[in-house]
Amino acid sequence: SEKQKKILAFGYSKYDALICDGSIRAGKSSFEMISFIDWAMGTFNCQNFAICGKTVTSVYRNVVNPYMKLSYSRKKYIMQYLRSEHKLIIKYKGIENTFYLFGGKDESSFMLIQGVTLAGLFCDEVVLMCQSFVEQAIARCSVEGAKIYFNCNPDSPEHWFYKDWICDLERHNALYLHFNLEDNPSLSEKKIEWYKSQY
Repeated sequence: SEKQKKILAFGYSKYDALICDGSIRAGKSSFEMISFIDWAMGTFNCQNFAICGKTVTSVYRNVVNPYMKLSYSRKKYIMQYLRSEHKLIIKYKGIENTFYLFGGKDESSFMLIQGVTLAGLFCDEVVLMCQSFVEQAIARCSVEGAKIYFNCNPDSPEHWFYKDWICDLERHNALYLHFNLEDNPSLSEKKIEWYKSQY
């Protein structure tokens, strides 16, 4: 869809951050992961990146493992996931970058990401993460040209991420894309109607 194309083009845009929110099953996480990896591998070499979720288990299950199973990524990259170290190493034509997995579920989580220098950040389901963790992760993105990818399903209008980021896009130089079920062309009309009847 046009919005999914905008996700793929984000890495080459003037924006520093991308925020995708809205409906479940709209393809936000899948397309952001493809965009994030392609941008990182096409822009940097020998750098560290972070892929974050509520827990390391959830970010591996929902984002990293599905990405590694895509025929697109398997044909293009050499990928190695080191489970004990929670990191994904990706190689492409002499380029190698490391993608660390982090969980940001509570106040103590920010200590996990302290000290690392990042060239980019991807936060899946950011509204489920602790604010202090997300702020610490953003602060670690000190490499010139670093970009930040966020996605989430809507939460309360009082949620810190809505107030600090979605309501203040210009300050963050962020591109905001809101998704509906219809923005995922892989869903049939029958499946879309089924989801609408359930939620």
